[in-house]
Amino acid sequence: MRNRNILYCDTMAATLGEKMEKAYKRYGVNISIKNWDCDSDRFIFFVELKGATTERHVRKHAPDVQQRLRLVQFYVDKQNLAICFVVVIQKVDYQHLPDILNSQENKEMQLPYIVGHDVLGELVTVDLEQFPHLLIAGATNSGKTVGLQSLIISIIYEKSPQQVNLILIDVGATDLIQFNGIPHLSCPVVREGESACQVLISLMNEMERRIKLSVSNPNQFEQLPSLVVVVDEFSAVFIGREDRHIIKRVRDAVSSLLQRGRHAKIHVVLAAQNPTIQNMKVDIGNITARIAFRCAKKNFSETIIGESGAENLSGKGDMYFKYPQYEGRRRIQGIYVSPEELPEILSTVKDRWKRLYYETKYKFIINASDLQKIEADIVDKSTGKFLTGKTNIENYMFARILLWAWEQDTISCNMLMRQFNIGWKRADNFMAKLNAIGVVEDLDSKLPRRVLKHSAKDFSEEQITFLQHQGVFLEEITDVSGNDD
Repeated sequence: MRNRNILYCDTMAATLGEKMEKAYKRYGVNISIKNWDCDSDRFIFFVELKGATTERHVRKHAPDVQQRLRLVQFYVDKQNLAICFVVVIQKVDYQHLPDILNSQENKEMQLPYIVGHDVLGELVTVDLEQFPHLLIAGATNSGKTVGLQSLIISIIYEKSPQQVNLILIDVGATDLIQFNGIPHLSCPVVREGESACQVLISLMNEMERRIKLSVSNPNQFEQLPSLVVVVDEFSAVFIGREDRHIIKRVRDAVSSLLQRGRHAKIHVVLAAQNPTIQNMKVDIGNITARIAFRCAKKNFSETIIGESGAENLSGKGDMYFKYPQYEGRRRIQGIYVSPEELPEILSTVKDRWKRLYYETKYKFIINASDLQKIEADIVDKSTGKFLTGKTNIENYMFARILLWAWEQDTISCNMLMRQFNIGWKRADNFMAKLNAIGVVEDLDSKLPRRVLKHSAKDFSEEQITFLQHQGVFLEEITDVSGNDD
């Protein structure tokens, strides 16, 4: 029986190899099949290029050959610098994520991510800690959402809340809302744009705190859990944000996390549908690991993995994976978890880590109650008291105006309008708030108002707390105070 199977494979491979040579020749690409191997469900053909044919020509016409020969899967791969074809002629049934989780352990990895199966059918599992950040992109129905869910599940199934904390941001969508309630979350899944901005700004403060702790108390720093930040549809965070200062603050925060987050055990995963430089708004050069599912346009593929090709993927989890440990991009069929399987896995995760969850002492600075009323305190015009209930944008703007005002001798509504690009009504409201807390004197005719407070000793505890809630460092307050010395 074994000899019969070998004979059948050789006959099938010889026939298929001849067909591929002829198919490529129709497109002016000359190749020769020199040898082949038969695996359980696929053929591997080793290819020799003839004449002026290059690898680029072979890859360019691979989709045409696949369609012409009606092959289920057809990959152009490289093994030991030699080009080879990996061909599947019958549908392959891959294991779903739950089956893999129950049969495999990745305890040696800090942040395991079960990516999927490569062209040879081998399971690909990588450690997110080695990246240290990841960009995932793809069109609708390409498999991006399932890829994000698989990444999160891979981590929380194997690692306890004492080892890993998660912050999930899913503005205006519902793909990550099912993860609410898992013990690894540092705060509820963030779905509002203003809250997302506040969380990202606060994360930069958390990064600074951790970096300082790593120097002052390395042992305590090592006890902190890794912090994985997942932002689905990253560009949606900026939609509706008209305040340029808020946008800049968020951009600076994310860029800082991408540059220095690795030193604070913070890992950022950004997902996008149309990842152009204009949409992303941040420099993604510090994200060395990239996953491209099928893209709508060629330039999207070039933005994600630095080259075209993702626009020709078949969808449904078919991806290119690129990161420093690989030589070039790697074709992978993403792991799958069905909508019915996801709730069952999450229920298992909650039961598995329930005891440890209640023993976990560390949590990110923003918790559930903070997120429900995430806007920080602001002043009441009549009493000068700090109150809650205003929007984040107004709070953040007032914090920046406070810092700016302390550096001036006199200010006016016209100066506020020019400096912060705001209208007269908002400028007048901010001026009234500055007057209410004693930062500027009362209005005297139409002259600019004199600034009354210039040094740190003049700041109330409420004012300093307010500034810190808006992401202002104590160093910034000290710098402003120092300008008056």
